[in-house]
Formats: sequence, structure tokens, C-alpha cells
Amino acid sequence: MPDLDIHRLGVTFAAEVRGVDLSRALDAATLEALARAFVAHKVLLFRDQDLAPDDFARFALAWGTPRVDGFQERNVPGYDFMSTVGNVGGVNEREEYRNGASFWHTDCAAEADADATTMLWCLEAPAEGGETLIADMGAAWRGLDPETQRTIEPLTALHMYSGTGEILGGREDFEHPLQPVTDETAELLPSPARRPVARPHTLTGEKALYSPAGSMVAIDGMELGAASDLMRRLKLHAISGRFTWAHRYRPGDLLMWDNTMTLHCAQPIGAPETPRHHRLLYRIVPLGLPRPLRQQIH
Repeated sequence: MPDLDIHRLGVTFAAEVRGVDLSRALDAATLEALARAFVAHKVLLFRDQDLAPDDFARFALAWGTPRVDGFQERNVPGYDFMSTVGNVGGVNEREEYRNGASFWHTDCAAEADADATTMLWCLEAPAEGGETLIADMGAAWRGLDPETQRTIEPLTALHMYSGTGEILGGREDFEHPLQPVTDETAELLPSPARRPVARPHTLTGEKALYSPAGSMVAIDGMELGAASDLMRRLKLHAISGRFTWAHRYRPGDLLMWDNTMTLHCAQPIGAPETPRHHRLLYRIVPLGLPRPLRQQIH
């Protein structure tokens, strides 16, 4: 298996992989090495990737079957599984779309399988704003006091796509509402799903807080007010500075993260008044465990 040139970015997680050209088809050994690094670091960054959309799609498809997003109005032409993120082009220029991910949440919390990878490839980056903030939920779990761990370990929560129902814990003043959900979009959204509040990773067994913000609408057996108070406390704990890392994009970046082990939030971005304000990324979300490692599950 090839040795990768890996450099840690965050205090507890996130790493940059250097010397890998994603414009070329990767061999099985390299894909497996990347998958192992991904599981270990939870977030991987590849800089200076000169790609075409087909290159991005090939890499994502090697990882897993991509999710077809409900927001079809944001799709890259010719792809039903690749969408645009940012403030450039069509609906993205509207405030409610360009900042529709500016709240703490976990992608795919309501999917049938919680294991999912989010991939963002940057084409244009603004001079300021638009960073992605990511929280290490394994470190957040380990940072809880033992009494709180014992309290939440047996709990199961109901998740709905980005809290389209009532959100436990609510939004903070700095968080934006979800982008509009049309009737057509709603028909493509997954049904609600139940997840442990403290979830072990499917491959490693590492325990982590699971999505204590954005998608949770109920905790089994707990009154709504008490559940909301608990989840807001866990959320504020998880997004405190000691567990988070911020990525400022530049063109050519490909950033990917493990949704079962992280929580994320986009920093707000203004209107695309000049090219220096433009933000445009392409997004693909492969579902399931990284394909190169699936044989480890029996």
C-alpha cells in the first residue's frame, strides 16, 4: 500500500494529503490508503486539483454511490448527483440559498444509512467569508464529563432532513434558516430516521456525539423541553473552539468529511458583487462506507 504524504491540520482531526492528482483514475491501493486516512482523520483536504466535472465524479463514484439531492435547482448541468454551492449562478445568488447551509448540521442524518461522505470541490473562492467550520464529534464526546456520557449513552434521537420539523435546541443568532424546501424537493427527501445520540463509528467503533444540531426533532422517551435543553447544551459544547477547525477555500481545493464523526457549518457569504466576492463549489455526497473498505464489514 502506498505511503501518503499527510499533514495534520486541526488539533484533533483533519489532514491535508499532498502529491495525489485526482484528475487521474487512482489505483485500488491508493484508494484504500486514502480511505484509511479518511477514517483516521475524519476530514481530508487535497489542494491544487485541476479537475473537470467528470474527474470529480469519477473520484466520488470510486468512494460510493452518490446521493441524488432534493434541491435539483442547484444541480450542475448534466449531473443529477452533483450540485452547486456558493453565491454564483441562478438561485445561489439569493440570500436564502447562498447561506442556506450556515447553521450547524450533519449531512444525511435522515438517510437509511448514516455513513456518508460530503465532498466539496472549489472553483471560485471569495476574499473573505464562506469558510466551512467543522467540529470533531469524537473529541466532543471524549470532552464530556462522565455523568453526561452516562446520561446520553442509551438515548436514541429522531432526525429529519435539516430539521424541517421542530428543531431541538433551536438556532443561535448567528445561524441562518435552511434554504427553501419546495413541494418537489420535499418529495425527494428521505423519511425521518433514528440514531443513537452517542454513535460508534461503523468501522472503528470510536464513539462520537451524533448530530446534536440541525436535524434532531425528538429524543425517544424524553419530554420536548428537556430534550431541547439537553441538545442545545451538547451542541454548544461540540462547537466550542477546542473541537473545531475552519477551512478557508482557495480554487482547486477538494475537501471531504465523514458525516458520522463531524458536525459542520458554512460561514455566511455576501452577494457576488465583483469576482473577488464569488464563491462556487461543486458538491457530491457518496453514501455508505468508503467503497475501498467495505469488505471489512462482515
